[in-house]
Amino acid sequence: MAGRIHIIHMNDLHSRFEHMPKIATYVKQVKEMASKKHEPVIVVDLGDHMDRMHYETEGTYGKVNVEILNETGVQFATIGNNEGLTFTKEMLANAYRNRKFKILTCNLRDLHTGQLPEWALPYTIEKIGDLTIGWIGATAPYETFYRLQEWKVEDPLPIIQEIVNGIKSKVDIIILLSHLGIKADEQIAEMIPDIHLILGGHTHRFFEKGLWKGDSTLICQVGIFGQTIGHVIIEYQNDDANKRIKMKEQTIPIHEFPDDPNILALLEKNRKTALKELEHTIAILDRPLPISLERESPLANLLADGVKRWVNAEIGIVNTGQLLAGLEPGKVTKKKIHEICPSPINACKITLTGKQIKILLEEALLPEKIHYPLKGYGFRGKELGTLAISGLLVEYDLMKQDYQKVLNITFHGEKIIEDKEYTIGTLDMFTFGGGYTTIKESIENEKEVQYFLPEFIRDILALQLQNQAWIDQTFEQRWINVSNLRNG
Repeated sequence: MAGRIHIIHMNDLHSRFEHMPKIATYVKQVKEMASKKHEPVIVVDLGDHMDRMHYETEGTYGKVNVEILNETGVQFATIGNNEGLTFTKEMLANAYRNRKFKILTCNLRDLHTGQLPEWALPYTIEKIGDLTIGWIGATAPYETFYRLQEWKVEDPLPIIQEIVNGIKSKVDIIILLSHLGIKADEQIAEMIPDIHLILGGHTHRFFEKGLWKGDSTLICQVGIFGQTIGHVIIEYQNDDANKRIKMKEQTIPIHEFPDDPNILALLEKNRKTALKELEHTIAILDRPLPISLERESPLANLLADGVKRWVNAEIGIVNTGQLLAGLEPGKVTKKKIHEICPSPINACKITLTGKQIKILLEEALLPEKIHYPLKGYGFRGKELGTLAISGLLVEYDLMKQDYQKVLNITFHGEKIIEDKEYTIGTLDMFTFGGGYTTIKESIENEKEVQYFLPEFIRDILALQLQNQAWIDQTFEQRWINVSNLRNG
């Protein structure tokens, strides 16, 4: 007996809701055609479907994403770091409470009990058509960050190997739902050839026809944001006691498909819920707090002050590109703060020497740094921006050569000492190598960094806005351009 199974897969949608109604339409069209031939259709999501940059996700704490996955007909999913690290345990449990799909994540456990989350399974075995399929899920092992969220995330490879050893005699085919990234997927394909199909995400790679590793394993990943989805067709032929299986991948651009009305209705309903939640008033300002990409400004100073205060450091350093607009006098809502500071970025505490601080401040005066169009690392701005500082007074001269512009740096009225170490409150993205790479280069190992989760920098900014004295301090100048003084 011969047969075919269709697997439609998507990864890293990052709450791009404009694409989800079109994906649902494609799924329905495939199901309608396949049903005439009695061919099963399976829909899977590979994580990072949720992204708190977008109002709908932020204001419903991910529930809108789950409702859309339900309506689209997803049967299996794994979670990405955007789910696991930007939502608390309670948020995730609430979001997944009404799911209609199985979440497979074999390497994530409660830090205290050692148990899998109540909403997850490590694997499942399902009879689909005439094939018995083993499904396994795994997520990227960011150990330090998951620990701060009270999760224990483990190296997935030995766990996957153990599961495969236990189920391979019971199934016709094994499929891994991976949010591990392409390097890990390739390693798993090489070391565990009993896995036939790896549907992946996390690294946003795009393989038009999949990537074969040897003759046994097909790896598929279809970019980012749901602009394209994948469609794997599995053909099988019974041959005595064995089944001969062939697989091929198709990639489908979805921009020309019409919007599914049911998804549009869900979006509209959840958008209203989200906006109601986000209209909560955080503060009422009596004067504007402007922002500048290229130089210090009160709002960026407020964020730098807040990060320093939040992590209890001596100095605060943040990039001005985190803030997309200033604030006008009057009511400031949660929505407005989300709008101007959308990045899911956390504060952290590191140690830098006076010499390293000087290099960093010199970089902040380079136009190529200020206008660098940074992508990734959680950054949701457009350009990196200069550096806003707290706890320092810097004198500089733009007429000098690069890396000689900073003339004097004082800390509590005293000139900083090159070989002395200072504690710095800054942003986690810098420790990953995003933007101001001097910070990552100055950190020898991850243990030197203290990360602060789950609050984002916009939560810190909201707290700062509720203290008038803290606001007033932001108008005090911290960068002094001596060339302006001389010319004046």
